[in-house]
Amino acid sequence: MSTLVAIQRFIVPPEVVDDTDGQLRLAGRERVESFVLWSGSQEGDTFVVRTAHVPRQTAYKLPDGLCVRVDGDELHRLNVWLFEHRQQVAVQVHSHPTDAYHSETDDTYAIVAVRGGLSIVVPDFGRSGVRGGAVAWYRLGDAGWDELTPEE
Repeated sequence: MSTLVAIQRFIVPPEVVDDTDGQLRLAGRERVESFVLWSGSQEGDTFVVRTAHVPRQTAYKLPDGLCVRVDGDELHRLNVWLFEHRQQVAVQVHSHPTDAYHSETDDTYAIVAVRGGLSIVVPDFGRSGVRGGAVAWYRLGDAGWDELTPEE
């Protein structure tokens, strides 16, 4: 698998963002986190997102917090779809109940595992959406997830 480290820009259609926001808010009404994956293709130093995927997932309310699990069979189904459509997952988006940050669980169990991929954490169960001001953005580097500045 190629890396995404050469990517300088990600282009995301508004409908992908809108679909993602809708999914995060839908789960948020149940007071649970949710996961959405964005796939597309690389064109030079640009990654063009084409599809938002909402994998089958199980949301947990645990004594010490919330989490979401996507099982291996669902990841396999997604990988077959990606192969058939010549796309690659480059971005994972998920919600948190309060602040947006990359937790230890987020670091350890990320679905996007290719260097240069993005992880977007949306606070408050997605209430303000991906375009909201308190969203946290991370990019996978050699040593783990690096938080991006607003300029980046």
